[in-house]
Amino acid sequence: MKALTFHFSYPRLAAAKVLGAFSSRGTVSSFGPLAFQELPDPGLLGDDWVILQTHYCGICGSDVKQVFLEGAFDNPLTSLISFPHVLGHEHVGTVVEAGRAVKRVRKGQQVVCYPWLSCVVRGLPACARCREGRLSLCERFTDGALAPGMHAGNCRDVQGGFASFVPAHESMCFPIPEGTALETAALADPFTVCLHAVSKSPPVAGERVLVFGCGSLGALLVHLLSRLYPGVEIIAVDREPKSGPLALKMGAHEFTSAGGPALVEFIGQRTGAAVRRPMKGFPFLHGGVDRVYDTVGTAGTLETGVRIVKATGTIVLVGVAEPRRFEWTPLYFKEITLVGSSGYGIESFEGRKLHGFELFLELLGAGRIDPAPVITHKLPLAKYQDAFVAAREKGRHGSVKVLFDLTG
Repeated sequence: MKALTFHFSYPRLAAAKVLGAFSSRGTVSSFGPLAFQELPDPGLLGDDWVILQTHYCGICGSDVKQVFLEGAFDNPLTSLISFPHVLGHEHVGTVVEAGRAVKRVRKGQQVVCYPWLSCVVRGLPACARCREGRLSLCERFTDGALAPGMHAGNCRDVQGGFASFVPAHESMCFPIPEGTALETAALADPFTVCLHAVSKSPPVAGERVLVFGCGSLGALLVHLLSRLYPGVEIIAVDREPKSGPLALKMGAHEFTSAGGPALVEFIGQRTGAAVRRPMKGFPFLHGGVDRVYDTVGTAGTLETGVRIVKATGTIVLVGVAEPRRFEWTPLYFKEITLVGSSGYGIESFEGRKLHGFELFLELLGAGRIDPAPVITHKLPLAKYQDAFVAAREKGRHGSVKVLFDLTG
């Protein structure tokens, strides 16, 4: 089968850095760590495993950052992955083979694949976090029969969705209801990431919230807030002005591309908050928005976030970016709560507890959400260089969510 494999190799990494200095396409050349290659078709990893034929797989922001080497070797999460691995964790497909102990799904069924490789998938008794339903916080991502890996796509034993065929434990498979578009079902992962993030600090009617970033995560988070939390005013922020129409279409009440001091002034005007101007640097607010959902996660958005959220307000950090210093004095001065959010599992919503994918498919089927507008590009796997460049250079290509289309 054809697959996109990421190889950890110092010569490949060095070549990607040098070539990438000239253009994004240089980073994804055949000299870099990403290779489009022929691999043996995967086999069943146990009697309770299946093989899926991939139809669609989304390119996540974390895939983009890994491929374009936007990270550091001292990132603690490098202890939870193994190489080489086939990337991709936002995939849907059809069950083409099932182990003899599989009961959850059947051959020929179309499913969306939950990627996290937690205790049950690894053949282990559930750890404390898994028993709580916090599957993405599993304490055993390096244990059991599988190589280290948090999810399919960063484990050498479980190929991700950037391949024609992938193995999956039956617990990872969620049947797609008849009539649901497969490409829309491929948004299950990023939508549920947003659902989990909002559940960390859900807004209440009458509040004003701000969403940093209008990429796929930001646009989906705006949409979720607008559809599921009525009476909440949503301000969407993205440095790319072209993101405005989609943000408004997905449910934002207002959009701005202002940043830094200009954004502080803008929010001060909109909320009536007092603008405080220090001896040096840009201002902060006494008052401001009630909550910030940060799908960018840079030092810049964090620094601005602590300046524009009101005292005792909450910032939920969803985005992934390389750490940098930022001026965080307002964090303690205003007694702000900074909450991290990663992945998803069993989610609480409207008085019920369900797996996030079940909630997504239920909301989709009931017509309560319509996330499809975030899909802007669908390309075959062989055009992976075009796909990754488009996913990275959003302003130039008008891209939001880029999918690999393996249906051809």
